[in-house]
Amino acid sequence: MPDLVGILRDLVHQVPPGRVTTYRALAEALGDPEAVRFVAAFLAGEEVKEWPVHRVVHSSGAVGRVFGEDTSWAAAKLRAEGVRVVGDRVEPLLRYFFDAFRTDRPLARLQAEQRRIGEQVRLAPLPEPRRIGAVDVAYRGELAYAAYVLAGPDGDPLDYLVAQAPAKFPYIRTYLSYRELPAYLAVLREAQGKGMGPDVLLVDGNGILHPRRAGVASHLGVLLDLPSVGVAKGHLCGDVNTEGMTIGEWRPVLLGEEVAGAALRTGRNRTLFISPGHRADLPTSVDLVASLTRNEEIPTPLRFAHEIATEAARA
Repeated sequence: MPDLVGILRDLVHQVPPGRVTTYRALAEALGDPEAVRFVAAFLAGEEVKEWPVHRVVHSSGAVGRVFGEDTSWAAAKLRAEGVRVVGDRVEPLLRYFFDAFRTDRPLARLQAEQRRIGEQVRLAPLPEPRRIGAVDVAYRGELAYAAYVLAGPDGDPLDYLVAQAPAKFPYIRTYLSYRELPAYLAVLREAQGKGMGPDVLLVDGNGILHPRRAGVASHLGVLLDLPSVGVAKGHLCGDVNTEGMTIGEWRPVLLGEEVAGAALRTGRNRTLFISPGHRADLPTSVDLVASLTRNEEIPTPLRFAHEIATEAARA
């Protein structure tokens, strides 16, 4: 797993004095222009005080705001290096622009791995589960606390486990697996070692409802060859109209030409996005989740997993 923060640090330090780059150019150097939000947010934080972040500007040339300072701080630093700044904007940007980064584009490599995972996903009706597992994760600093709940076929919890693991990979949309997998694998391997393995695993996240068909539920399912279902609280991708839905109603989510998931209304203000992870299909995935919500907004085993993980991270 790449040290993405370390790689970003190196990229920022590659920008020479008297030159500037942009948040998008850094995201592209990481291998995915969609990572621009992560880059901009991270470079505005306290962790980068010793980095030359004044050399990173917006695509318009506007100087960025970093660790609580207004734009005058970065503008003064740039002027001292010979960069022309008019107001709060580098002008002309192209004269000073730098993007000749030395990089192996780590996010592009992870995308290729995700596509390989997606190709290994098998869709098939879920078995009739006697033991249902559910996992969720919470964070404290750079530690991830994963909770695993084992439940009976009716969703009533039977037992649980908690495991922790480093969470050094930052949160970036569509790369959630790389942040959560270490903790999930730790708790699931402990569960299997204690004879607590599930017939079906519910995961707080997406399955094939993912740009590369490799959400965290699919990634886990393929790695462990385990029937898995993604149950996401947010809409990551795909086309669906959820207006006017009634509680208990579900509608298909289209990803291109494929029905890759379902939007299930479980509460007045709650819609879950369900998708097969591995060794599951959409109809049986929706049926299982719907049977476990009862009068709740989230399937009972997942709700318990969320509460246990949150408490573990706070303790």
